[in-house]
Amino acid sequence: MFFVLAKVVVLSHVAFVVFVFLGARLLKRFRWLVYLHASCLLYAVVITVVGWPCPLTVLEQWLLAEGGLPVYSGEFLPHYLWSHVGLRGDEVALGAGMIIAVLAANASPYRSWMRT
Repeated sequence: MFFVLAKVVVLSHVAFVVFVFLGARLLKRFRWLVYLHASCLLYAVVITVVGWPCPLTVLEQWLLAEGGLPVYSGEFLPHYLWSHVGLRGDEVALGAGMIIAVLAANASPYRSWMRT
């Protein structure tokens, strides 16, 4: 059961990351979504800059440990994404690049949202 719950957390984490990157494209259709998206975007940037652990990662690791399964160390993106392309995930340029990418991906939709 813990394994299944851990995988639900992984899927939720993926959904959060995708929402942060692409969610602003929904603002034109669902104007009220700006409050949720802006909050998620700000939170993602802050935890990246400050270096806080993501609560979803902590929850996933706890579920894995409780289920007697192997637990990875570190954060979600380095484990599931960066390690597969030869990065550790603690590179400063990578964090800065992620912040720039997420802000760039959302700049145009937010400009459009503000004009309407």
